[in-house]
Amino acid sequence: MTTCVIDLNDYELRLARHGEVVTSSPGQVALVNGNLEIGAAAMAVAWTHPRTSENRYWRDLNTATVDHLGRRVRHHADLAWLQLEQLKAAAGNPSEVQFAVPGSFHSDQLSLLLGVTEACGLRTTALVDSAVAAGAAALGPGQWLHLDLQQHQAVLTRLEVGAEVVRTGVDVLAGFGINRLREACIRVITQAFVSDCRFDPRHHADTEQIMQIKLGQWLALLRQHAELKVQIEYRGRRFETRVQRAAVLAATAPLLRPLREAVPAGVTPVASHRLAAQPGFGASFPGVAVLGEKAVFQGMAGVGPSAGGLALLTSLPASAKPTVQAHAPSVRPDSGVTHLLEQHTATPLGLAPLFLLSHGGHARSAEPNSFCRLSLGPQGVEASPLEAGRPRLNGQPLNAATVLHAGDQITLGGTPVLYTAIRVLNPDAA
Repeated sequence: MTTCVIDLNDYELRLARHGEVVTSSPGQVALVNGNLEIGAAAMAVAWTHPRTSENRYWRDLNTATVDHLGRRVRHHADLAWLQLEQLKAAAGNPSEVQFAVPGSFHSDQLSLLLGVTEACGLRTTALVDSAVAAGAAALGPGQWLHLDLQQHQAVLTRLEVGAEVVRTGVDVLAGFGINRLREACIRVITQAFVSDCRFDPRHHADTEQIMQIKLGQWLALLRQHAELKVQIEYRGRRFETRVQRAAVLAATAPLLRPLREAVPAGVTPVASHRLAAQPGFGASFPGVAVLGEKAVFQGMAGVGPSAGGLALLTSLPASAKPTVQAHAPSVRPDSGVTHLLEQHTATPLGLAPLFLLSHGGHARSAEPNSFCRLSLGPQGVEASPLEAGRPRLNGQPLNAATVLHAGDQITLGGTPVLYTAIRVLNPDAA
């Protein structure tokens, strides 16, 4: 019998054989002219058909009624069945499957998954926590926190590694996922088009779809370049603008902060490849190790058919030759602020103090309308109010010198000024 492994993450369902990915598909469906598109084909039309698109059916896997995707679809389980059928066919119709599932799946969803899989003609031989599987491929002894992203949430899995990798707890950050980070990047690009061309690509479904399709390519290029020229064609006209990497990092840093702050003291965070691919990861998680794309499949290489009842495995033998050792990098607070971003201009911060002005801009010496001083302290760049309580840091009154973190925002009540602290890395580390 032919066995495959499916890594069940709704951002990228991946099917592998012998540790190699054979096919993958995003968790997206769309009803177009009576036809139900699945995976990449659905992503290509999701923003032109928003009312008949769906991408939460794996997160919310259940049998609650769905009434906007045609007669063929009764509930989320039907959508899961259709996508598993697609993966199965693309992989040459294997007969058996092992699942790596995130810790966010509860027991009712696991039972439903098994039923859906059986309806696909697949025999499930193992269910394994995906963070445990990834950890079993590489982690050395210690206390770990595995950080992973789905489309709509983050999953934080606590692992204790000794002779075995054992799951000791799972936390879910609802509302925080890859889609939210993508939305922040889209807003930055949209604002650049509006500012430079007076063209809003989100005002038209076709051009918003183009942005969504091109976003991955644009972000990959911004990892290598501080600035990128992007263009969109609409009704015979070409619109061009330039997107600053610093602006993208400034937009994503505040979103990554809750995930960074969720890492408790005394544990070593380790990131999935999905998290590490997001803009701003390097600045928000300096020194955090990243598990490779194949880690889940490598960790499941030795998993055999479950004896007796099919239960979720939350422990596996640890690697005899771990490649990632436990240490606790300081991810909170992040004192590595290097620049101050105002609109699209990033100003480097160094030994010389910087004074923020109430009408915008900055000066290298105090002026009558200065309201905040930035200077380098023992723990990093510090913001000091020139009049206690007048500046605001992340919406709260700034009353004393405070070390800035990447993504912190300084404002002045009653004025439109906005300054964002960012950390700019080497081009290949963004």
